[in-house]
Amino acid sequence: MAGFDIMPGMNIPYQIRRTGRRSRSISVRVHFDGTVRVGAPNWVGMAEIREVVNEHAAWITERLTAVRAALPRYHTGSTHPYLGRAYPLRVVTNRTPGVRFVRGGFLVGVRERAAEPVREQLQKWYRARAGDLLPRRLARMAGKVPWVSRVPDLRIRRMRAQWGSCCETGLITLNARLVKAPLRLIDYVILHELAHLKHHDHGRGFERLMDAHMPDWRRRRRELNTLGERLLYD
Repeated sequence: MAGFDIMPGMNIPYQIRRTGRRSRSISVRVHFDGTVRVGAPNWVGMAEIREVVNEHAAWITERLTAVRAALPRYHTGSTHPYLGRAYPLRVVTNRTPGVRFVRGGFLVGVRERAAEPVREQLQKWYRARAGDLLPRRLARMAGKVPWVSRVPDLRIRRMRAQWGSCCETGLITLNARLVKAPLRLIDYVILHELAHLKHHDHGRGFERLMDAHMPDWRRRRRELNTLGERLLYD
């Protein structure tokens, strides 16, 4: 169960997620979208949760300030990532809405020069690029591994907290935002999910498979984790 509360004296809402009876501690996280989330065992009361949040108030405020400063901007001169590089944005009005990638940057046409229309157009552009690029990268990687006899079915969607998943039926889901990352990290995520067609957990069998087909996969994973939420939010 998740609920909401207000940080004492600061008017900052935070989400409470109950983590079960076996959990032993209260955690506080500030996500890149500015969401404050508190994980608490089922047996912990609201008074104790508020006390912990209050103890972390200074850190939360500092983290929120940093996060908000790093959030994407949607005006001419701001930058946005594509395949691991940051490209400048140019916004123009009085034209058919849409995005063109020209002269090493994004040219975004909108009817109204405001952040939300620009954001919507960029999201559409990223989804279109994902629909073109990710199936081709999946086919390429699937052709390199011996345990895959055909290219798996693929679903592309926007996900808030993961880059990909693989269900027991063999369907692979990839995050549309992956096109913001370098190709080498896209290939890591795809191989990770292909490996789950053979090993459904992250045990030694999974690790040996990854070692055999991408020896530097741990470094790629660290690199992707470092980029992390900066690519997951837009």
